[in-house]
Amino acid sequence: MLSRLYRERQRLVRRLTGGRELAIGTVTTTNRKCGNPSCRCAKGLGHLQTVFLFKDKKEGRRRCKLIRRADEARMLRAGEGYREFRKDMKQIRAIDLKEKQILMALADERAIQYE
Repeated sequence: MLSRLYRERQRLVRRLTGGRELAIGTVTTTNRKCGNPSCRCAKGLGHLQTVFLFKDKKEGRRRCKLIRRADEARMLRAGEGYREFRKDMKQIRAIDLKEKQILMALADERAIQYE
């Protein structure tokens, strides 16, 4: 069981240390109206046209940055990379917990009872 967890940890560490770019925060695409009164977006939800990066600051306030058109594809990929990074970190924490439980059970099994 421990060897399987070790192999899974190695796989996750390889992914985490890969050279993929990460956009720390949330990269999202929003609908906005283009401003043309005769466009279909004037009466609807708008065009899917603007990419933002939302970041939490240490003071607890959330900041929003508009992403330039030229950087949209790169930032969307980096945002996906960060989501995968966080998911992998969550899996590593779960592996840590399982390993600790196994090792503590092993210690309990090997412990001698002295009276």
